[in-house]
Amino acid sequence: MRTISDKELCHDRLGDRFQEALSQYDTERRLEILVDRFLPPDRLSGREALEVGAGLGFFSRRMQDRGAVVTASDIGEGLLSRIKESVGCRCEQVDALSLAQHFGKDRFDVVLSSECIEHTPDPLEAVRQMAAVLKPGGWLSLSTPNVVWYPLVRAATLLKLRPFDGLENFSTFGTLRKTLKASGVDVVEEYGLHLFPFQVPLHGLSRWCDGHFQPLRKCMINVCVLGRKAC
Repeated sequence: MRTISDKELCHDRLGDRFQEALSQYDTERRLEILVDRFLPPDRLSGREALEVGAGLGFFSRRMQDRGAVVTASDIGEGLLSRIKESVGCRCEQVDALSLAQHFGKDRFDVVLSSECIEHTPDPLEAVRQMAAVLKPGGWLSLSTPNVVWYPLVRAATLLKLRPFDGLENFSTFGTLRKTLKASGVDVVEEYGLHLFPFQVPLHGLSRWCDGHFQPLRKCMINVCVLGRKAC
């Protein structure tokens, strides 16, 4: 078992400040894409679903409300305590890089992870682990920041404009697609979020851009991918 670094526990250390630092608009948009769009009721109702890097449990709650039998996983003990109290689903303290070892292969009908893999030392290994615990025919719903935006995010961190000081290893549509294909998961849909920073209070325009400028998704802030594991 590897040693979890202090930087990986950044969100757990933030405590109440974690929720205060989140953008409600950004969270809701990711919920709308990763759950509402990618995982309609027939893909969730009665299914075994795993959230990897569950954070404050927003996605676990949404999937549970849609009828899924949810397991929320995270490396943060404090975060899982909050989810247990607020959502009431099964919670397990698990390293995203050791999912197969912990749960076993071909375990879940659905695996969802939003803004988690970039906070691990090896984001693509985290993706491979998610693919490993997914059942054949199962669905993987994933989001992570786009590497093209890393310089701006890094600058904001150095200027102390954001409270996060953990690992931030961003990805691209291409690297995710290649990793998933090698893991036996076919990408069914790609969707980009936020053509400009969501901190700009033009959310109606931002949502309109999301809907009309998907050909520019490689330039958008969030990389959202839906995959299905081969049967």
